Amino acid sequence: MWYLTMALVGVTAAAFSTLAGFGGGIIFIGFASLFLDIKTVVPLSAGFFMALSATQMVVFRRHIDWRTVGLYCAGALPGILLGMWFFYLLPGEAMKRILAGLVLLYVVMLVLRSIPEKCPNSPATASISAIAGIVDAVTASGGIIQAPLFLARGLRKEAFVASFGATSVLLNPLKLFLYYRMGFLEPANVALLGVLVIAGFLGVLLGRLGLRKITSESFRRLAIAFLVVVAIRMLLF
Repeated sequence: MWYLTMALVGVTAAAFSTLAGFGGGIIFIGFASLFLDIKTVVPLSAGFFMALSATQMVVFRRHIDWRTVGLYCAGALPGILLGMWFFYLLPGEAMKRILAGLVLLYVVMLVLRSIPEKCPNSPATASISAIAGIVDAVTASGGIIQAPLFLARGLRKEAFVASFGATSVLLNPLKLFLYYRMGFLEPANVALLGVLVIAGFLGVLLGRLGLRKITSESFRRLAIAFLVVVAIRMLLF
């Protein structure tokens, strides 16, 4: 029953991530933290989304914007190294509150339509990516910053999903190694990670079908409602 529950969480997170290009981490952590300590969930999430992103890269490989991917990774790498220090020091409850605050900030940006439309130059992209790297190392939710950045650089739908996935495949191996060295990635969770990888593959296929049918405005409203619920749950519980 436990594995089935986590598999359903994985399918939902993967489908959402494929539809929106991001946000799957928030769903996964929000629900998985009901059963596991958040400092166990965050490294588990990194492994899950590395496999998920590899699937997304294969499915949408012709749409990857490698220039944006390269700029993002160059900036995010030092941010991840710094973020790991914060991850080690911060208590789990503080991490949940930080994540909830970031989610609500992003919701406000969506509602007010304040996500920038102007394409950031290369130095600005690298600087914003460094901040995203710090947030991603601590909460596995750097997509809250990465998503507006990629939208501002003109990436939409398949290109957005594919490029997002490429950055995850390139950066998550380093995160997994560092989590393991710090003692937060437990070998006992390898079997669970295998179940999540299979669930993620199924979720990507479902998300790919939905990407062709759902309108951008309908999905925007659904995403806003869902993110609000997740943030409130993390703040209150």
